[in-house]
Amino acid sequence: MIDTQTLVFCALALAAGCFVQSTVGFGMAIVAAPIVYFFEPRFVPGTITLVGLVLALINMWQYRAMLSIKGLGAAFVGRVPGTMIAGWLLLYISSQSLALVLGIGVLLAVAISLLNIRIKPTNTSLFWAGFASGLMGTSTSIGGPPMALVLQHAEAAKLRANLAGYFAFSCVLSLVALTFTGHFSWWHFKYGMLIMPAPVLATLFAYRIQHLIKAEWLRYALLLLCSVSGVIAIWQGVSPYWV
Repeated sequence: MIDTQTLVFCALALAAGCFVQSTVGFGMAIVAAPIVYFFEPRFVPGTITLVGLVLALINMWQYRAMLSIKGLGAAFVGRVPGTMIAGWLLLYISSQSLALVLGIGVLLAVAISLLNIRIKPTNTSLFWAGFASGLMGTSTSIGGPPMALVLQHAEAAKLRANLAGYFAFSCVLSLVALTFTGHFSWWHFKYGMLIMPAPVLATLFAYRIQHLIKAEWLRYALLLLCSVSGVIAIWQGVSPYWV
């Protein structure tokens, strides 16, 4: 049994993360995962991934008119080998080393974006974004930045819709893999459902205020979250050598 106080803190952390993702387009894991891990490590990654799937499905429905599943096809295709190759690489190199390389890559991509060099969302760029997302998501549990960087110049509703569609696909893949490896079970599902109301309410509240967020603010918020995720990945890569 998990005590009520722990559940409340985890629910609030996930609510904050879902609020950020529903307004910006991604960021739930960046905000929530460190806090949830502190209070209940067993919720990471299984329970967080379940909440992420529900959040993605809600956002997909909310922005369904702007969703382009066909346009995301290349990213879906790229995600699969990215995930598989990351799993293979982790057999030979540490997750910390891989996280370090990917974190530096994300920060370089943010720097390029700040120079107003546009990365057009073509099939090729979406494939490689999906591939990089699979690598990063498998090694650091944060796979959103590559897709966010490619889609950053899209209209706000289209950005949120297509990121949600991509995350729904990614979460399903992750949950299947976690189930087969014993990291997602009825226990994770049960507690995920217990804390789900708070994230859902936070998501619905985000819909009420997101019209106040200007498109330029949204882009810079995306770049800020990408930068944070890159720093987190680098920290994961170097921290074992400093402890």
